Amino acid sequence: MPSGNTDKRINRRSWLKALGVGGAAGLAGCSGEQNNQTTTSEDGGGQTTESTDSATETDDSSGRTVGGTYREAMATDAKSVNFLFHSDTSSAKFVGATMDFAYDFKDFGEIVPLWVEEYSETDKQEWEFTLRDNLRWSDPYGDLTAEDWVYTAQNLYGALSPEESETKENWAGVVQFSDWKDLTIEKTGTRSMMVTLPEPEPAFIASTAFWGGRCLPKDLVKEYVDNQDVEGLKQDEELNSLSYTGNLGPYDFEEWKRESRFVATRAEDYYLREIAGSEEIPERFADAPYFDQYELQIIPEESTRLSALKEGDLTYFEDVPSQKVEQFQGMDHLKFRFPPNPFCGMAYYNQRPNGWEMLQNTDVRRALSTAVSKTAIAENIYRGFPTVAQTFQPEWSPWYLTDQVEEFGVGDSYGAEKARSMMEDAISGSDYSYDGDTLVDGDGNQVELTFVYRAGSQNNQTVAEFYKQELAKIGINVKPTNGGPFNTLQNKYLLNSKDGGNPSFNAGLDATSQEPWDLLYGVSLNAYPINPDGSNVFWVPDGGFNFMGYDPEAPIADLYQEARTATDDETRKQAFAKIFGALSEEQPSNFLNFSVYKNAYAKNYMGMPAEGEYGYLQGWDSSTWYLAEQ
Repeated sequence: MPSGNTDKRINRRSWLKALGVGGAAGLAGCSGEQNNQTTTSEDGGGQTTESTDSATETDDSSGRTVGGTYREAMATDAKSVNFLFHSDTSSAKFVGATMDFAYDFKDFGEIVPLWVEEYSETDKQEWEFTLRDNLRWSDPYGDLTAEDWVYTAQNLYGALSPEESETKENWAGVVQFSDWKDLTIEKTGTRSMMVTLPEPEPAFIASTAFWGGRCLPKDLVKEYVDNQDVEGLKQDEELNSLSYTGNLGPYDFEEWKRESRFVATRAEDYYLREIAGSEEIPERFADAPYFDQYELQIIPEESTRLSALKEGDLTYFEDVPSQKVEQFQGMDHLKFRFPPNPFCGMAYYNQRPNGWEMLQNTDVRRALSTAVSKTAIAENIYRGFPTVAQTFQPEWSPWYLTDQVEEFGVGDSYGAEKARSMMEDAISGSDYSYDGDTLVDGDGNQVELTFVYRAGSQNNQTVAEFYKQELAKIGINVKPTNGGPFNTLQNKYLLNSKDGGNPSFNAGLDATSQEPWDLLYGVSLNAYPINPDGSNVFWVPDGGFNFMGYDPEAPIADLYQEARTATDDETRKQAFAKIFGALSEEQPSNFLNFSVYKNAYAKNYMGMPAEGEYGYLQGWDSSTWYLAEQ
């Protein structure tokens, strides 16, 4: 138990100033869904602004009225709406329509209380969360209480009870396990619960255990827990139809036609309406959401999605292809916003046993990254919208320190001659060598690398073809391979298993994917610039999403622990600087770019921040956006 009388109660009035380390500059973040945004200053810190009606784009002549259908087109269908087992963007968006979560961030250090009404912390190690009193599941499950959350965390997510000390097994294979396995949770009241950390974590409030976190009704899952019935959890009708969500989100599930569309209808008793007009929840939530129906259409072909946008059939289109932006900006029925994107575009190196064996060699990866022009990809393929990346953090993040980052693929750190020389040094003493200008194996066969790209975007294929050109200059043949839409790509290449076990994103460094691959592109990962603690799941050996099999040479796991428990900004910043410096040096993937979203909206879709003010986290109030009369 922490010592000292340092309890600091943070009630609803204090939520807007809720901090971890160092105030607004010390927290940054990710909400799990790619349409959340953030405003940054030139030095990478946050600009805290009140999100009031005056700061949004409104049409005073029409006002907010409820009506119409929100329509968006997506390239990939959701894997599942059972959030225990899937966390892809499409699945998250489907679930997010029907359920909020504990709380969100509206800006650096500025929290929006959703299911959680208030919290307190003691010595940054004990964190007590109190739920609102108007949260209800669908019948017959009653109120959402601390009992539901504690039961879900202890029995599904791997959290410990106060009487337990040994790390639990992830018996169900849930995606939340890495967030909870080191935490202890107990019920302290009907609506309150205490989370105790192994060590103090000043930025725990911005960790992904509660930020974006949800629970399930105890009575819905208890039978499966008692019987350790994984298949029952996966196949349960209520979990797979979102029929338990009560008043917990803005919409109610109506139908899901696989590979066609997802439809939800306006909830009649959304809990935030009762709180609208309070200090934390603006008055505009009183009638939220402002659409009668919410429809996500599944349209795999990019050209078909763009045609729907051109014809005025869509309310919103996330990330218009770079080469199409100018054309669509000229259309009278559309408007654009360009918020920064926290997702890093990377070409991943498969360091598992079913990838080219030399990709486990850091020097080989460094040579490959030197051979590919990041500038050409950013400027020629993506028309200058992205900024070149050199590590797993955008330059606008407060955690990015340029003096720790090694550059590849730009200026003097790019070129075939230099890459060829580096490759020759890297393969010295192995079975590989150069035969003239061709890199060959011990049998004299040219090295061929399979480059898998995600279907649904022409740019993904173009990057693969560009890699083929660049690596040909250092004697390597690249075979571009269409990996299919995300769900297919995930099943064949990202998930891995061993000895007949259940597939996961990291079943151990010796596990392999269903299909072999060497390089992979088209799946971006969130850099979590509000709190990079959460990015450890990608870069430590046992990280839950380390699908590329990266085994770092640097003590990255220890550095994440140092950053997580640091009690001052400078120590935390230096630990992250070492992490991101090591990632740039070891090149577990080729960090290519951080882009901006090129988001298109129907001209009469109102309520979002005005042009030029739309930041990285400012989609937090999107349920209050509406269609103005025309």
